[in-house]
Amino acid sequence: MKNIFKFLMISLSFLILNFETVQAATATGNADVYKVTMRKIELCTGYTVVDFDNVHTSDACHNAVVLGSGDKVVDIASVSAGAAAASYGDSALLPLGETYTHLRVTIDRKFTIKSESAIDTGGSDDTDNCSTIATADSQYQNDEATDKYTHKVAVAEGGTNAEMNLYMTNGRQSDESTANYTQCFNANCSQKNTSWSWNYAKDASELSSAIAMRTMRSSLTTDDIQLVYALSSPYTVALIPPTIDISFGTRNAIGVQEVSNSEGDGTPSANDGMCSFYPEEPIVTITIK
Repeated sequence: MKNIFKFLMISLSFLILNFETVQAATATGNADVYKVTMRKIELCTGYTVVDFDNVHTSDACHNAVVLGSGDKVVDIASVSAGAAAASYGDSALLPLGETYTHLRVTIDRKFTIKSESAIDTGGSDDTDNCSTIATADSQYQNDEATDKYTHKVAVAEGGTNAEMNLYMTNGRQSDESTANYTQCFNANCSQKNTSWSWNYAKDASELSSAIAMRTMRSSLTTDDIQLVYALSSPYTVALIPPTIDISFGTRNAIGVQEVSNSEGDGTPSANDGMCSFYPEEPIVTITIK
C-alpha cells in the first residue's frame, strides 16, 4: 500500500504567498533547489469550513489518522522528490474500508531555495540581476533565529548563487489592514521600514490548491504551517493500492521584489535598490491509473 503516499504528497503544492507592499517591481524565477521540511501528514474523513486560524483543529480534519510524523527535508526540485516523499509514513495505520476525503499536512515555515539563474525584478538597473545567496546572521537586524518571522532581508544584485533560507513571515488575513513585518533595505538591515504588510488568504477562494491554511499572524508563536487539501476523489482503504504517479515543477517558484530606502515605486533614484526574495508556489502534477 506504499503507493498511496505518492498521492498524499500533493500536500507539497503550497499556497501562493500573496503580499501587499509599497513596491511595484516584482518577478518570479525558476527554483533549482526547493527544500521543505515535512512534519506531519494526516488523512481526514471530512472537513468543516473553519476560520483559517483554526486549521489545526479537529473540525478541519475529521477523525484524523497520522500517516507520518517527524521532520523530513525533501528537495521537491530534485528528480527523486517523488520517491523521497513516498517513503514518509506507514500505510499500515489506515483501517481497511475507511473512506478519506481530505488531507492535512504540517510543514515548517522555513524554505531553502536556490535559483541558478539571476532574476530581473523589472524595476531599476539595481535589481536586474538578483541571485539567491547564502543566508547569514549579518543580513538581519539581530540574527536569523531572532528575526526570521519578523523581517525580510535585502541583498545586492550580482551575488554568488547559493541556497538561501526563506521564511513565511508574520502576516495577516487579506481583509485586514495592520502592518506586520519589517522590510530591510540594505545588506545588514540598518536601513528598514517596520510597517510593511504581507497578506495570506482568508478563505479557499484565495488559495491555489489547498482549501485551508493556517494564517501566519504576528501573534502565532509556532514554527508550523497547517494546510488542508481535498483529495481529487474519495479514497477507500483496500488491500490493493492504486497506481499513482506524481511530479513536481518549480518553474517560477521563487519570487523577488525590488526594495529601496529612497523610494517606494520600484525606481529608486539614489541607486539603492536591493533584491528581496520570497517562496512562490511549485507545480504538482498527479496521475492516477
